[in-house]
Amino acid sequence: MTEQLGLRFLNARKKYIASQFGDLNNMQLQAAMATEGPLLLLAGAGSGKTTVLIRRIANLIRFGRGSDTNEISDSITEEDVAFLEHYAANPTPEDAPRMQQLCRLDPATPWSILAITFTNKAAGELKERLERMLGPEANDIWASTFHSACVRI
Repeated sequence: MTEQLGLRFLNARKKYIASQFGDLNNMQLQAAMATEGPLLLLAGAGSGKTTVLIRRIANLIRFGRGSDTNEISDSITEEDVAFLEHYAANPTPEDAPRMQQLCRLDPATPWSILAITFTNKAAGELKERLERMLGPEANDIWASTFHSACVRI
């Protein structure tokens, strides 16, 4: 693969993944797209922390490290890159699995994610919103308060 083709692939992959979170502002998107290591969200009430956390978890499960890594599979072709570049403008349900496959890299399993919040109300909200976004697989995510996570451990 040429360097230019690799750069086109990385740009198209990142652009597509970011398009899945188009309702976020720049700082929120930066946090949702970060996939390496822990993330601390420190912001005021009503600023969208829960929304960012949910989007980051969805990103980790759907795309793994795809949004912020420079790793590329050796099997990527010119046809794959052209598909990626055009898919965002013309998405079709039948092409969605191919898009997912091209964009994902080491996706996280739901049971490997621990999302901690401070109150029972916030934990309940987190669980509800995760289930609305991800479906039944959200039930395997550990979304809880510090205290309930410690009790469970």
